[in-house]
Amino acid sequence: MTQKLYTESTLALHSVLRASLLTRRVLSSSLSRRRNSQITKSDTSPVTVADFAVQALLISAIHAAYPLDAFVGEEDASELRSDPELLRQVWELIQSVSETDTSGLALPQSEEEVCELIDLGGGGRGGREGRFWALDPIDGTAAFIRGEQFAISLALVEDGEEVVGVLGCPNLGLEDAVCGRVREEDVDAVGCGVVLSAVRGQGAWVRGVGADGEVQGANQVVRTGKKGVKLEDLHFLDSSLSPATLSERVEELAGFAGAQYPGTEMYSSHMRYAASILGGKECVQVRFPASRRPPWCLWDHAGSQLIYTESGGKITDLRGRKFDFGRGRDLAGNYGMIAADESVHGEILELVTAMLERDGEVPTPIEA
Repeated sequence: MTQKLYTESTLALHSVLRASLLTRRVLSSSLSRRRNSQITKSDTSPVTVADFAVQALLISAIHAAYPLDAFVGEEDASELRSDPELLRQVWELIQSVSETDTSGLALPQSEEEVCELIDLGGGGRGGREGRFWALDPIDGTAAFIRGEQFAISLALVEDGEEVVGVLGCPNLGLEDAVCGRVREEDVDAVGCGVVLSAVRGQGAWVRGVGADGEVQGANQVVRTGKKGVKLEDLHFLDSSLSPATLSERVEELAGFAGAQYPGTEMYSSHMRYAASILGGKECVQVRFPASRRPPWCLWDHAGSQLIYTESGGKITDLRGRKFDFGRGRDLAGNYGMIAADESVHGEILELVTAMLERDGEVPTPIEA
């Protein structure tokens, strides 16, 4: 690992850890239950005070260290600027961090700076040249409110490729804190979950996190299972509640493969990646896009894809193309997704191709 990437990956790790502690504290506070702590976004998922606060905290830490880097984030500050009470709650939550924070990371110094930092992400465009940080402050906000599995994602994209990825899973409880099947109800009752990380070419790593943020030793992710995965042994990770994908097509694919369905239901996109990374070689994701939906958002995938591939998995879209993170804020250059162990990815792609050709749904490649 180069010193540059070591420094940046370490900063990303500690930034996500600080945010993870904050989200766990919010879960046990009245903030998450008060009327003004929740509004509705156009995609129908709830936005919490913590969502805005986490985006401000992540960008504050990175921007202070790398002021020339750009950002692409899920939220913008328009709702905060139009709702002083909501902004006040976000500011109070951020101020509460300074009371116990020993990380030395930068913090916003005013309500206006909170809005400015959030807008750095909300207004970021990404692109094929240079560096930008992609972040999803709380992925799976509906699950977060229910006290189930959610994730905090932060990735560094350089010249259109992921080079650093950190994924905080603050609610995830694993028996050995290293690997195992992941379920919505597997909540860490005593600690602060786990954090996954990767630097391109350096493997994937998992660390347990204590209730006070103390990080346990890093363990390299070694995906368990047979050397060659058979189609009938596939364990599908899916979300039947997602409006962006078609679970009925996944069920049909499982039938062609001779595999059981359903496998594991997981609402958060990034948590499905975590479940794929930690759950074993037989765990697979296949996502068929819903029709008449906009392209998938970059922040729902950046970082987690790097961690997955660094753990030995392979990811392409439904036509076998690698993902293009240099097109802007979305993934318009790709269609659907297959994330599977390298030993079985090709067979799954063949089945998917046959399904698409049968239905006349093979998309025309989009030129860069």
